[in-house]
Amino acid sequence: MNEVRHGEERKAVLSLADVNEKEVLDIGAGPLAIMAVQDYDCFVTSVDLDADKLAEFEGLAADAGVAEKISFEVADASNLPYCDDAFDIGICFGALHHVPAERREQVISELARVSYERFVIAEFTPAGFAELHGGDAFAPVDLAELEHLLKGMGNVSVHQVGKMAVYVFDKTC
Repeated sequence: MNEVRHGEERKAVLSLADVNEKEVLDIGAGPLAIMAVQDYDCFVTSVDLDADKLAEFEGLAADAGVAEKISFEVADASNLPYCDDAFDIGICFGALHHVPAERREQVISELARVSYERFVIAEFTPAGFAELHGGDAFAPVDLAELEHLLKGMGNVSVHQVGKMAVYVFDKTC
């Protein structure tokens, strides 16, 4: 299962995001929310357009005994229903390539808007994307374009974590 395979990447992203005991927005339902609660004592809001995927991970969170610290909500990442700076940290782990290319910049803008301290975008390198989505309908994120966009917004650091490029945007600098 891809969720299991990318567990180490998720742990590294959570560490880079410095999420310990923070309020976290997780764009794209997945195991990252559960890991954030179990390993970093976070409160997490996990958003996705896919209600079935949210229900699946809500069940897994209940099985793991952490459901009370995770809110699973149907929401469009390009039009988030939260006020400015609503979360300490915002994370988009391997989800941006699921967004149509013409809406990706709006997702990034929304992630920045609702994140108070920092936000993190982790996307697959070309090799990682080909391994995960080779031959399907998703389009990879142009990582050079993403980096250029984020650097134009301010203070971003770039990290290679396995087959992912991780961009940490610090809003406090």
